[in-house]
Amino acid sequence: MKQIFLLRHAKSDWSTMGQKDFDRPLAKRGVSDALLIAQYIQDMGYSIDMVFCSTAQRTKETFDLCADSFNFKIEKATYLEELYFGTVDTLVDLIKSLNEKFSSVLVVGHNPTMQFFLEELTGKTLNNFSTCGLAQICTENSWKDLPLKNCELKSFIKPKDLKF
Repeated sequence: MKQIFLLRHAKSDWSTMGQKDFDRPLAKRGVSDALLIAQYIQDMGYSIDMVFCSTAQRTKETFDLCADSFNFKIEKATYLEELYFGTVDTLVDLIKSLNEKFSSVLVVGHNPTMQFFLEELTGKTLNNFSTCGLAQICTENSWKDLPLKNCELKSFIKPKDLKF
């Protein structure tokens, strides 16, 4: 079985006037949400073989806070600028190009692409891919034969689902 984890960056800080969108860091709530998701990842025992992460500041910070929980070394991640403005086709091509020795991949990115990609893979409509939301998608197919609209959405968790 192949697994695709999709992680949208956590809540970013908008307090600095004139700051470029690309350079926005995480807000305090974003950090706490990422730590909640990281604890969930650790509790579930998830692990990954490969990471594709946008080069935007908030996505890198989100991944940095979750990497240890996935048992993945930050420096082994592949950071791609094209994930900042990337399309669903960009993500499909990335996944289809994966080496078959990998059984799981994490993509850390932005909306609306993350939501559209989830919907393209699963054929399901998601009302809102919230900040720091984590989707687990599974398929029995090889990466190169990724079945669009026919993968299984195994789980989708948001930080507010983990708050008591």
